[in-house]
Amino acid sequence: MEKFLNNFVENLKEQFNERLSSVFLYGSCAVEDCSRTFSDINLMVIIKDLRAVDLKNAHKASAKYTKDAKYLPIFMDKEEWLNSCDVYPIEYSDIKDRHKIVHGENLIEDLNIEKKYLRLQCEQETKNLLIRLRQTYLAKSTDKTAIKNLIKTSSKTFVVIFRTILRLSNEKVPTTHFDVIRNFSQKMESNEIEFDSELFEKILEFRKNEKAVKNDELETLIQKMIDTTNSVLKYVDKLEI
Repeated sequence: MEKFLNNFVENLKEQFNERLSSVFLYGSCAVEDCSRTFSDINLMVIIKDLRAVDLKNAHKASAKYTKDAKYLPIFMDKEEWLNSCDVYPIEYSDIKDRHKIVHGENLIEDLNIEKKYLRLQCEQETKNLLIRLRQTYLAKSTDKTAIKNLIKTSSKTFVVIFRTILRLSNEKVPTTHFDVIRNFSQKMESNEIEFDSELFEKILEFRKNEKAVKNDELETLIQKMIDTTNSVLKYVDKLEI
C-alpha cells in the first residue's frame, strides 16, 4: 500500500506544488494492517485555496486512486478543514484518534473539538440510526435480504456512536471495533443499562461472514438492535458534559 499511496501523492505534488498542504490516511487502515482488497482506504487531501478547476485537473489521478482503493479521496480547502471542528466533531475526533500523515503538515494534532458539539452530533446520529432501523423494519420485516443489509450497513454507525460516547465520558477509545464494543459494554453496565456485547460482536462478524448469523436469528437480532439503540439514545440525551 505504501507504493500505491506514494504514487498518488507524487501525482498530487506535480499538480499542486506548494499548495498541497497535507495528505493523510484516517480510519482502520491508518492504525491496522490492511490491503486494497480488504477494506476502504480513507484518504484526505488538503489544498490551499482549493478551486473547482483543481478538482477537474486532479480527476485522472483521483480516478486511478478510486479504482484501486474502492473509495474516492476527500479534497478540502485548508481553511475549510481548520474551521470545521464544530460541524464534524465526531469525524474529526475519529481522525485525531486514527490517522497517519502521508505527506505535508500535521493539521490534526492541534484541532480543538468541543464536547458540546460532539454530544449534539452523537445524539443526532443515534436518533437518525434509530429512525432508519425502525422504518426499514416496519417496511421490510419479512424480507430477510433487506434485514441482512440493514444489519450490515448499521454496524459501522454503531461503532462510531459507541466510540463517541466513550470519548464524551473521558475514557480511552480503543483502536479496534471489538475492543470498542467491549469497553462500551462495561460503560453501560456501570450505568446499569442492559447491553449485549456478544450481540454486537456477532454483528461485526456478520459483516464479513453471513454464516455468523442464521436466518432464524435475524428477527431477534434486529429487534435487539432497535431496542438497544433506543436505550443508548436515552443515555446520550441525559449525558452531562
